[in-house]
Amino acid sequence: MKQFCILSENEYKSFQETSPLQGFLSSPEAIRLKHENGWKTEFAGVKEDGRIIAATPLTYIPVMKIYQFCHAQGGFLMDYRDTDTLAFFTEHLKKYLAGKKVMYMLMNPNFNYIERDIDGNPVEGGYDNSDILHSLEQLGFEHQGFVRDYSAFTMISWVFAMNLAGKNEAQILKEMDQQTRWSVNKTLKQGIEVRELKPEEIGKFIEMEEHTAKRRGFEMREHSFYEKQLRAYGDHAKILLAYLDLNSFREKLNEEMAQLKADKAETDARLEQTPGSKKFQKKLKVIEEAIDLNLKKKAEADELEKAHGSLIEMAASFFVIYDNEIVYLYSAAYDEFKKYNAPYAIQLAIIRYGLEHHIPRYNFYGISGDFSKTADDYGVYEFKRGFGGQVEQLIGEFILPVNKAAYKLYRAIKR
Repeated sequence: MKQFCILSENEYKSFQETSPLQGFLSSPEAIRLKHENGWKTEFAGVKEDGRIIAATPLTYIPVMKIYQFCHAQGGFLMDYRDTDTLAFFTEHLKKYLAGKKVMYMLMNPNFNYIERDIDGNPVEGGYDNSDILHSLEQLGFEHQGFVRDYSAFTMISWVFAMNLAGKNEAQILKEMDQQTRWSVNKTLKQGIEVRELKPEEIGKFIEMEEHTAKRRGFEMREHSFYEKQLRAYGDHAKILLAYLDLNSFREKLNEEMAQLKADKAETDARLEQTPGSKKFQKKLKVIEEAIDLNLKKKAEADELEKAHGSLIEMAASFFVIYDNEIVYLYSAAYDEFKKYNAPYAIQLAIIRYGLEHHIPRYNFYGISGDFSKTADDYGVYEFKRGFGGQVEQLIGEFILPVNKAAYKLYRAIKR
């Protein structure tokens, strides 16, 4: 027998962690973050014979003074094709919310609409969840449509993701496009290193975010926004910093030069034995070019140190990590060091982390869904696409009117 109930956080957490639809937005940490931002929070579910078969977080905030807006963040965690349970949960949840003077509920389920390829095109014969969309509409949910514009979203609706399960680093590198693979290799050759920032070092990331916001012409969030995120997600959050340690870089250059000189001496000796050998002449030319490049790098390192000191911080990224996926949330970089491709070093580092910890999925997260080269975010999409993977279109946002008369008036006022 089915029973609608309010769950404890521990009950919800245990169920959420085993759900195929789990995501960072439906995690207890994300809900605690909303509580810290002034929302009332709780968890609802359906039990059958004492076992949880469906659950959702519920977060509330006042609207029009006497009503509440409810957000089922991350949607219902359940089998949406179990239409009996879906109808039961919706019916009883609607009654419960009416008693709390909720005007309407917003829900954003954590699953995709139809299968798409790396270019955003539908995959012939791929999965299709349009039947679930129709089931929700029959229960009174109003789908908010499919849009291709960041400004139209309450939550992200399009993402770019990479599957890591069963792969190794060599396979990942092979699946990258040529330009991305070249950029990854270049940043390693230039001595860019990556380390995790300690919580008390978050100011380094925020400072880069301010620079990035100014450069791109968008409004910077409050410092507390990032501080709260880091505090709420705790051990699930990771901020990686890409930097160039010139002292360490010089040591590597010196080691490289020693080896080049040894190779040159050996090649010179071979040419003395076999003058005119095209093989060794070609090899000598390659070595001499490598020596010239090494000297140029040393000279550049000296100039960099004069201008910026021996330790240069170049880029940083904020990730949220759970057992089922890594999510790439925020990034920042100093534009003057663009040629060092530091963000690529961070991407390689987090991919390696995912492989080492057997995390099956890397979610590069938001894109607009507009794949034309004139799109405002085309550069973001192109960067993410270069690493290989697929475009994913979430099924979208649904509104469930609870007090229909009040919701109708509210919409009229908003318009």
